[in-house]
Amino acid sequence: MGLKTGQAGLDLIKQFEGCRLTAYRCPAGVWTIGYGHTAGVAAGQRITQEEADRLLVSDAEKYEKKVNKYHDRYTWRQNEFDALVSFAFNVGSIDQLTANGTRSRAVIAEKIMAYNKAAGKPLAGLTKRRQAEQNLFLCKSNARSTVKRGSRGEDVIYLQKQLAVLGYSVGNVDGIFGIKTLEAVKEFQAESGLDVDGIVGSKTWNRLFQD
Repeated sequence: MGLKTGQAGLDLIKQFEGCRLTAYRCPAGVWTIGYGHTAGVAAGQRITQEEADRLLVSDAEKYEKKVNKYHDRYTWRQNEFDALVSFAFNVGSIDQLTANGTRSRAVIAEKIMAYNKAAGKPLAGLTKRRQAEQNLFLCKSNARSTVKRGSRGEDVIYLQKQLAVLGYSVGNVDGIFGIKTLEAVKEFQAESGLDVDGIVGSKTWNRLFQD
């Protein structure tokens, strides 16, 4: 399963890749078209903007797999996923950035800016791209809803997965906020210095993902 790139991620890639509707040779001599698409491209080829957009969505799938590889470890938010797909689209993967899944979210966000160099020298274009990716990664616009005992749905699944990743026993990851999930939430809140009320609001959500 895993996530798919959202519009914010696609727009970011479009912004920095640029789009050319007529085939051209990239600096490496490879025929390229659209947003950096190379498969099956020939000299003289032309495409429409709609075709370029479709090719981008298809090409992004390769990098979605590279980010989803670590989804069980981090349970990515959509904004984080979109930022990392853009990063991988440009760099190739997120293995080094995440240190193969061993770094915290905070360190990942910080380290994004280190990938702004070519031949050891910072490039203005890469610096702008890394800043945009870092900003998107840290965006809180995709905040989760408040959930509590009796809640159901995607946000509860998201909660259960992250608690399980952190080592708390939630029982089945089924999207139902039952007694085991309640006990896990209270245990997490107690150990995190939060109010132990079993209600997952903004403070608990933020603490769940700060590490």
